[in-house]
Amino acid sequence: MKKIYLILHITIFTLSYITARDHAYSLDSEKRQMGFFQPNIFTFDNKYELSIHPLLFFVLPNAKIKKFHNDYNGLGIATRYGFYYPTPILKMLQKKGKFGFISKDPEIRDIPQLWILQSEVLATKIFSNYHITSKFGLSLCIDCDLDPRHIIDYDLIYHRMAIYKHGYSTNAGIDFDLFYFKNLSFKADLDLFILPKEKPFLEHKLLLNYHFLKKMTLTAGYKFCYGNLPFNRNNEFRWNLFPIIDLSWSWTK
Repeated sequence: MKKIYLILHITIFTLSYITARDHAYSLDSEKRQMGFFQPNIFTFDNKYELSIHPLLFFVLPNAKIKKFHNDYNGLGIATRYGFYYPTPILKMLQKKGKFGFISKDPEIRDIPQLWILQSEVLATKIFSNYHITSKFGLSLCIDCDLDPRHIIDYDLIYHRMAIYKHGYSTNAGIDFDLFYFKNLSFKADLDLFILPKEKPFLEHKLLLNYHFLKKMTLTAGYKFCYGNLPFNRNNEFRWNLFPIIDLSWSWTK
């Protein structure tokens, strides 16, 4: 049970960054959207979009707000700002023994208070049955000084935790959304993560969304990651593949 408990937390910690909605245009202000691994989205005045992950909030306080600025010759521009506070969930993952993802050693200083601020610019071009979105972002970790031995050397997680020791990171990406069939839609993306004194990390995902019962959506796909992890003694890039499945629902207020 203890092992399942820890695996569940680290899974949520990871998947919370995988299924986020990257699109410059906001949802209709009358609509609401939520999923197990997707944030709860609230839209105001068809311009402001607030997203909070309710399942994670008590162990990983988080929030993002996006503002749609304007449509320039068919190109929508938005900025998004957010924060998250990972200290509680990191301390939950810090256990002694073989089931601990983060070691608890008296010779290693405690996990400090970590506050991460994020800002991104998104640009979306809408075509007849597909959308293309590009993004660029900067993340800052306020007064971060996490001992490197606390960082989990694993795919998808390492480059997200490395900011806790480096203090900042940048990201860039492109998303492709296809709406060709009535009840099916596809999403593919490619994201690049850049950290100081680290080699770049690359991520790609492909998702199939099946819309059923008018308000329910079943999402399935995969997440591919490629990068150089510190434990790799041969200094080679390695790749990994992870399955994704989620159930989301939408409603009108």
